[in-house]
Formats: sequence, structure tokens, C-alpha cells
Amino acid sequence: MSGLKLLFLSTRAERPSYRYRVDQMLPHFQRAGHQCDVRFFPRNIFSRLLLYRELSSYDVVFIQKRLIAPMELALLRRWSKKLVFDVDDAIMFDGDGNPDGHRLRRFGAMMHSADLVVCGNAYLANQAARFGGRTLIIPTAIDTNRFQPVPHELSQADGDTPVVIGWTGSRSTTRYLNTVFPVLSRIRGNVELKIISDATDDLQFEALGAISHRFVPWSAETEVAETAEFDIGLMPLPDDNMTQGKCGCKALQYMALGIPAVCSPVGVNCDIIQHGRNGFLPKSPAEWQTVLQCLVDDRVLRTLVGRSGRHTAEARYSLASIASQLVSAIERAA
Repeated sequence: MSGLKLLFLSTRAERPSYRYRVDQMLPHFQRAGHQCDVRFFPRNIFSRLLLYRELSSYDVVFIQKRLIAPMELALLRRWSKKLVFDVDDAIMFDGDGNPDGHRLRRFGAMMHSADLVVCGNAYLANQAARFGGRTLIIPTAIDTNRFQPVPHELSQADGDTPVVIGWTGSRSTTRYLNTVFPVLSRIRGNVELKIISDATDDLQFEALGAISHRFVPWSAETEVAETAEFDIGLMPLPDDNMTQGKCGCKALQYMALGIPAVCSPVGVNCDIIQHGRNGFLPKSPAEWQTVLQCLVDDRVLRTLVGRSGRHTAEARYSLASIASQLVSAIERAA
């Protein structure tokens, strides 16, 4: 297809949704011969209206995750030749996964307006289809050239070097760690908990008991190197509407780095991970403790499961493969 002129509209550059589902895709669109412009929604409504008037000069307008007020959506639809909406979170519910009439109405209006809805998993596609959305499932991609395993040179055989159990994320999900703190407090051996985030305000560290912990502020420049220090990666989640919409980015980061991922069996995690082979899906606190203790005690097990996880990330979720799917979808939409 001859080169298209594409506009990607998002909220903030630092958001994971933008970084993983737009920013890392742009070079692949450009290599396919398409012109890509990126804009972020202005806070001021008059600035947004001026932006919307520019949309008719683009072949496709790609909106990442933003729910738009009815009047603005009508103008945006009027001035867009083709409109694609990308969703990788359960934005039709509130932050606790409860029904939210305001969000549902806006979500439904977007489903009716979009020519194509790109969904990060089947749960989101089913939600979109309820409102008439024309859906396509494209998983979140992981750049397996950037996220590469780093050999841990020091052996834990003598117990001098701690086994690092880690978690990476943001303040919106740090509270989920509290559910595994009592489990971690019962793990035997030389263990350290490492948390990479922008805040730890909601964490109940007293529940860790004698387990030492370390906090590292998240940054895009250091996230790969800091996460690569993990020996075991955690992804605890409750099972609700909000977490069903998660697209497994945290698990894929661990797996691409060759780190065994221990995740709650919620949503897309069950599609990504085969329990005991390329990661673990413990169902109860007792299972969490058993899995973590086995991994702490057995470096060979960590290596084998981490290697299998890496293979899964490369074979099914690599950036090159997923980006090719998205480029083709946008070309067809145009």
C-alpha cells in the first residue's frame, strides 16, 4: 500500500500504554512507508478543538485509550477519514472494576464511532463487541532485543548473595503487592524484595516480617537494567473486571528477560503462561509460598523456567511480529 499519513493521539508520553502500544510501533510504520505524527490531547478544550480541525488531513486517526466527551467525539468523527481506537485496559469500569455509567456511555459511543477497535486481549474485545465495536485482538508486544536475559554471574550456592524477588509497575497497582507480603514473610533463605515503581505509599511493609526490601524509582532509561537484576518476578492480581482487562505486560517483561514469572491466574496471564513450564500461576497463598520457596531454593529451576518464558516471549509476543500485525490492520482500515 502506498504511504499513509497517520496521526496517533494519546494522553501522556510516560504512560505504559503509549510506550508499548504506540511509541515502540512507530519505526515499524515508518519502515512500511507511512508518515506518523504523534500528538497528545491538550488539557484546554479550545486547543483540542483546534487539533480536531487538523484531522481531515490524515488517512487514519489512531486514538490510544482516551474516552472522549460526546460533543468532542462527534467533531472528531466528522473530521476523521478513518478512526481507530486502541484499548489495553478495562477503561469502561472504574479503578476498582465496578460498573461506571459515565464511562460505559463514553465507551459505547466510541465503539459506535470507530472504524476499528484494536483490543489487547479477548476480554476487552468481548466488552467492545457488546457495544457494536468492530474488533481485532492484537496483544501488547515486548521488544525482545531490548529486554534480553542478563547472566547472573554470582552463585547463590553459599547463601551470601540474596535471591532477588522483584516487582515492577506504578502506583496504580502497587497495592496488589500487599496480598503476597505475608507469603514472602514465610520464605526461608537469603531473600531480598526489590520494588521498581513511582511510589510505595500504599504498601504495608510491616507484613514482610524479616524480609529485607529495596525501592528503586522507575525510569524509562533504567527499567530494563533494574528489572534484569530480579531472580523471580511477581505479578499478584485480584480477579475483577479491571484486572481481567490487563494485557500481561509485566509478565512479558519478566519472561523476555529470562526471569521466571509468578503471576495470579487472572485474565490474559492464563493465555501467556503454562503453569510449571514457562512460568507459574499459583491459586492460593499456600501455592504462592510453595512456588516461591521452590524457586528460591533451586537456581536450576529458575534458569529452566526463565529460558522457557524467554522462548514464549520471542515466539508469540515479540515486537517485530506484533508490530507487523498492527501495521497490516491499519492499512486494511485505511
